[in-house]
Amino acid sequence: MPYSEEATEMLRVRIMTIEGLQELDWHPSESRTIGEFHLAGGQESVLDICTKGSQGLVFANAYTGSPVCAPYRSTLMEGLHAGHTLVRNNRSLQRELVNFNDSTFTVAQLLKDAGYRTGLFGKWGLAEAGTSGIPNQQGFDTFYGFLDQRKAHHYYVDSLWENEQEIPVPLSEAQQYSSADWYFDKARDFIRKEATTDAPFFAYIPTQLPHLYMPYEPAEIYKDKPWLVGDKRWATMIHTIDQQMGQLLDLVDSLGIAENTLIVFMSDNGGGNGQRHFYHDVRFFNSNGPFRGMKRDLFEGGIRVPLIAQWEGVIEAGKVSAEPVAYYDFMATAGELAENPPQRTDGKSWVPLLTGKADTLAREFLYWEFPYMDQPNAKFAVRMGKWKGVKEWMGGPLQIYNLEEDPEELYNWHYERADLVEEFEAIILEEHEPSPFWPIRGEKKR
Repeated sequence: MPYSEEATEMLRVRIMTIEGLQELDWHPSESRTIGEFHLAGGQESVLDICTKGSQGLVFANAYTGSPVCAPYRSTLMEGLHAGHTLVRNNRSLQRELVNFNDSTFTVAQLLKDAGYRTGLFGKWGLAEAGTSGIPNQQGFDTFYGFLDQRKAHHYYVDSLWENEQEIPVPLSEAQQYSSADWYFDKARDFIRKEATTDAPFFAYIPTQLPHLYMPYEPAEIYKDKPWLVGDKRWATMIHTIDQQMGQLLDLVDSLGIAENTLIVFMSDNGGGNGQRHFYHDVRFFNSNGPFRGMKRDLFEGGIRVPLIAQWEGVIEAGKVSAEPVAYYDFMATAGELAENPPQRTDGKSWVPLLTGKADTLAREFLYWEFPYMDQPNAKFAVRMGKWKGVKEWMGGPLQIYNLEEDPEELYNWHYERADLVEEFEAIILEEHEPSPFWPIRGEKKR
């Protein structure tokens, strides 16, 4: 069913969002039909994800909302950038979890209000048990997975959540059946069930792969590689994601719903080192490509991430978009597809890019901030066209980079472009809303 502006057809669009691609060595280029997705410096292709991209749209300038997982998910769910969203780091300055609450409005609630069935399968990390911020009170009809993102560092746990009840789960390290396999199976069950109805659905699958403790023995294809065991295990996690993505694509095809299903693959943040039982260096697979920085940085290596969208019969196959987009755009995108636009969002709808009706979005700038957990200060970044400003603490100098000529962010134009310094400083002051959980020394309350 091709995309139509008629509301009766838009409401039937299913939306699937899958998270967990940050450790791919990816180099999207408009000169190729698809960005390259490889492991091991280009030696091992991630085949199902490559197939996915070749059938859809690869975003070459896609950005997460934050360089770590909980605030990224907060920006995605609320449709607000990191200066406005509730959760801005994994813990507050007091090292406490900040919970979504009754005043939080999520994309899941927006879609549920439009008649969608909604499901979450994986890691939440935005509320503790017994609070109003749990998924089933934030717009999700169905939830299987982790509430506690720290518990989600582990893969063979005794219990997980089924909606609002914590239940024992049949995980087995001996059989290599982890939590990531368990809730992935639940996601497939949800899709099979919902595909038999006339109602549209939203399936959000924030897998914990790849992350920290590495649950799987090295896959057969990596066992004889001259790598450290941590690198073999890391590659195996990527291989597992790839296999799961292929299974999802096959499932959507077998159910006959590909023509009215938008599938989005994304990453929560730039690649980082694995430093638990087995060490993995992010540089080994060139996970962040040529970009400076890594997870927890606001340089490109921390926030510029893979993003692929597929919608059979609507999205032109093999297309690469150079338009800068951010994950806090997803709320506006879902709202347009469901004909239920959000009342408040910092994002812009991707629908014109997905449908080929436009190559650019009417956007002035993209914005990020990332507060420290050990001092009352924060990092800031702004992208406007080809120019990007990075500020590593409030009160510090603003660095200016030309991403078109210098994507590695090596040459600082601070002294040559005083006009941009002034403009970006003004944007930071305007976009940053003070937070009681992450106060910044010397800031004025609004």
